[in-house]
Amino acid sequence: MNHSLKRQLGLVAVLSIVMGDMMGSGIFYTPQELALVATQSWQIYFLWGLCGFIILCGALSVAETCTYFPESGSDYFIIKEGWGDGLGFLRVWTNMWVSGPGSIAAVAILFGEFFTKFSGSGIEPVIIGIAVIVFFVGINLVGVSWSSWTQILLTTIKVSALLFIVVMSIFLVDTTLLLEPTLNESQHSGGGILQLFRLTGLGIGVVLFTYDGWIDIIHAAGEVKNPKKNIPAGLIIGIIGITVLYLFTNYAYLRVVPLSEMGRGNQLAIFKVAEATFGMIGGKFISILLMVSILGALGGLIMTNPRLIYGMSAQLQSSGKFSLFKFLSNVNSKTGVPSGSLLFMGAISIVALIYLQSFSRIVNFFVVPNHFFNILLVAAIFKFRKKIDRKPQDYHTPFYPVTPILFIITISGFLFAAIIYRPQDTIIGILLTAIGIPFYLWFKERK
Repeated sequence: MNHSLKRQLGLVAVLSIVMGDMMGSGIFYTPQELALVATQSWQIYFLWGLCGFIILCGALSVAETCTYFPESGSDYFIIKEGWGDGLGFLRVWTNMWVSGPGSIAAVAILFGEFFTKFSGSGIEPVIIGIAVIVFFVGINLVGVSWSSWTQILLTTIKVSALLFIVVMSIFLVDTTLLLEPTLNESQHSGGGILQLFRLTGLGIGVVLFTYDGWIDIIHAAGEVKNPKKNIPAGLIIGIIGITVLYLFTNYAYLRVVPLSEMGRGNQLAIFKVAEATFGMIGGKFISILLMVSILGALGGLIMTNPRLIYGMSAQLQSSGKFSLFKFLSNVNSKTGVPSGSLLFMGAISIVALIYLQSFSRIVNFFVVPNHFFNILLVAAIFKFRKKIDRKPQDYHTPFYPVTPILFIITISGFLFAAIIYRPQDTIIGILLTAIGIPFYLWFKERK
């Protein structure tokens, strides 16, 4: 393994990456989509809490497997040692061509759309998206300390600003705005177990994307100080913190906006809450908060995704036959950052952005391959528990084996639904992942 990267990220930086990557635009958009699925207010809290619990189960398991391989691109080594070289290679291949550029492009185009609308500049959202990708690649090339402090700053601003809006709405919005059960709720109070099962299946599909990004920190495990303590702590505290924040935010939404109105309204609930609290200036404040929130997620993605590519490339470039791996494993001697992988990821993300130019298409493009490998990361714990002796002071996944099993079953069901209901772009992502198989076999033969 290549140890050129220095361990410079403490617990605060780990927390900022976990929470910053998870909190993008979902908490502002998803409640409106979920209101079309739910029939009663309690179901909103149930679904947000359930998805947070599912993600926590996955994080509790990955936190243990990551301690076995606390290196840059930890997930590559976890899958490689747990499931074989081929799947380890495909994990990085997918990150190079599908999930990495797909997630970055999705967030960048969303920021471009908001910025264009807010500023009224008339600049194409694609141009704005390209500009912010170039900006964050530049910040990361300057050094790890610059990129980590940028993430800490952006995450602090967006979490604090959302909390401020939520808390102030509770204090300033008159209690007469508290809502009685709406027509939507009273008409659909029944349904029994079958109705709850249907609601849960549909609701998880809507909410789960909002929790995405929690896995990104293990890409950069090779730069985390004391990773066997800071990565588990950062994952657990960060996911619990985000879950509580999401539940608290939904309480503020439902306190002001009826569930039925939230589902059919054109204006996002967060804007209605802000305007009810602060007047017209509240809407402008939320627009700025949305852009800061999206920027924080984008910065974290650009910081962490190249580390996964670097982790594999640093190991494989020793074969000496592939100049691409040599380029991707390059570490700048002055800044100590994986400059080759950063430049590569920035370039491919821009290509994906120009080609797809749609947030929903880009999301469908990478979601299935991304979660498939998350399942492998969690399931690897069963392999390592048999092969590696754990010391009493080491981190152990609580309630093993129930914890990883809950995550695996739930996410598997979600992936099956994605393939059935969003086949076109989902299949593109799967095919691009599968293209890595013959490339791996060719590479293995030459090596």
